[in-house]
Amino acid sequence: MVRNLHTDTNNQLGYYLAGLIEGDGSIILRKGEREKTSPKIVFTFNKIEIPMYERLQKILNTGIIYTEKTGVSRYSITNAEAVIHIINLVNGKFRTSKIQALYKAIDNLNKWRGANLVKLSLDNSSIDSNAWLSGFIDTDGHFSIKLTGIYGSDDSVIRGRVQCVFSINQSELNRVTGESNVPFMTALAKFFQVNLLHKIENASASRGSAKTISFFAQSDRKHFIITTYLSKFPLMSSKHLNYLSFFKALSYLGRQLTREEVLEIRAIKSSMNKSRTEYNWDHLNDFYT
Repeated sequence: MVRNLHTDTNNQLGYYLAGLIEGDGSIILRKGEREKTSPKIVFTFNKIEIPMYERLQKILNTGIIYTEKTGVSRYSITNAEAVIHIINLVNGKFRTSKIQALYKAIDNLNKWRGANLVKLSLDNSSIDSNAWLSGFIDTDGHFSIKLTGIYGSDDSVIRGRVQCVFSINQSELNRVTGESNVPFMTALAKFFQVNLLHKIENASASRGSAKTISFFAQSDRKHFIITTYLSKFPLMSSKHLNYLSFFKALSYLGRQLTREEVLEIRAIKSSMNKSRTEYNWDHLNDFYT
């Protein structure tokens, strides 16, 4: 088990929710004649993550979870009082340009609901001081294991090595606000002591190319940063299970591998991410509060 006595999930729900919303969440306002209708908060996710969102639904005591024909699942919160409650939880804890959507929701609720919400500024506290990053990783983080080289058929190694990689990839511009994601991604890259990479990727024929920014943390020092953080502020989605596999593979770094160890690493790799078929959700018992 990766967690230790320093795990801190108390009084961190607002930070975790802020990271979750700024990852794959949306704050949606109605337009025209429906302007008076309360803004809604929608989380979009793979149906594999339904147990995690059911746990969140129980904690927040609001909203509905449904899966569309496309296979995409959503957790939608439309009740005005619930939306106000969540805004109070996350206000002052945002770190990205999605704060503009939060501000518009505050304006709407103050105008039509008399909510008296105050627009708090972006959070500039240390990234490792709260669970924001955990929420963000649960939506947009990625853990992978690479096994490179050529291995013999016996217990000896010709050459090769194991790499454990943590990465985050974002579009350069926020697709909703149109504002740059570079500032907060630069802050994250600095936290992990890595360089921010800029890339132009081919999108659909109608949308043309897309500029993306990303970083990769794969050295011992970077591993220490991510494991130290996640031991205190654990993940809640199925990425927690991928992280456990990632953590297990760290013990294979920096040494020659026997044939048996190569097979062990391959087995770990084959049970991660899209290849995962078994899920244990016991960690949800320690959800943020």
